[in-house]
Amino acid sequence: MTIFEAAKKGFAQTGKLMNVVVVFLVFNVVVGLISLPLASPERAGDPGIVAVSVLSSILFFLIFVFLQGGALGLVKDQLKSASASMAQFTEYGKKFYLRILGLLLLYILIAVAIVLILSLISAGILLVGDNMVTRSIVAMLVTVVAIAVITFLLYPIYSIVAEDKGSVAALKRGMEVAKANFWKTLGLFALMLVISLAISLVVGFLTGIVSMPLPAEIGQVLVALVNAAVQSYIPIVMMVAFMAFYLSLTAGEPVQVPGQDTQIDEPAA
Repeated sequence: MTIFEAAKKGFAQTGKLMNVVVVFLVFNVVVGLISLPLASPERAGDPGIVAVSVLSSILFFLIFVFLQGGALGLVKDQLKSASASMAQFTEYGKKFYLRILGLLLLYILIAVAIVLILSLISAGILLVGDNMVTRSIVAMLVTVVAIAVITFLLYPIYSIVAEDKGSVAALKRGMEVAKANFWKTLGLFALMLVISLAISLVVGFLTGIVSMPLPAEIGQVLVALVNAAVQSYIPIVMMVAFMAFYLSLTAGEPVQVPGQDTQIDEPAA
């Protein structure tokens, strides 16, 4: 499968998963509407508002993890058997919840470690001389490392769902697949990013034109609703595209069956 075929499949199969998009739409609308008053500049210094913002962010994150598990399970079903039942959404959400949460916590630890290492390296470079050249070197180094890390960490969450692996095993497996297919994976990531940005810009521009003559409060609600719709549809498209690509990359590879000492060949998706 080429990266263009994966992107095309992302849009084609998402059309068959609109129930999942609606679930994320409801979630994003609720988050957006709750966030509007909390983001008011007049309340920025209110300790009560800050506390509510932090607690609501944690709650939304925990709910999001559940939604990710449910959505990824249905995406896998749709790609493998062309049949995804919303009745399984909750079951998948519960099944993969702790593993996805564990993986995201591993991501945070990895990010903190990389930031600390880059900070030390950058400080060392800038000690040589704080000028345009050294700053450019630091910026280039940070950009390259960030792109590489994102590419290596794209597949573990798909390994959890597609291969029923634990957090650590999925992290190792996903990074191995990404390493073996680095440039293809980077190409798909870049392609989906460009497509997503293009859609967001066009929709944002049209929404801005429509909301201009409206009262400020109504305009804010309209923008929040449109943003929620875009943020619900595009992630599912990307989820399908990357899951399809991951399945194509690992099709036919021997995989370890949990609880068995032997390996079997995984059938092509």
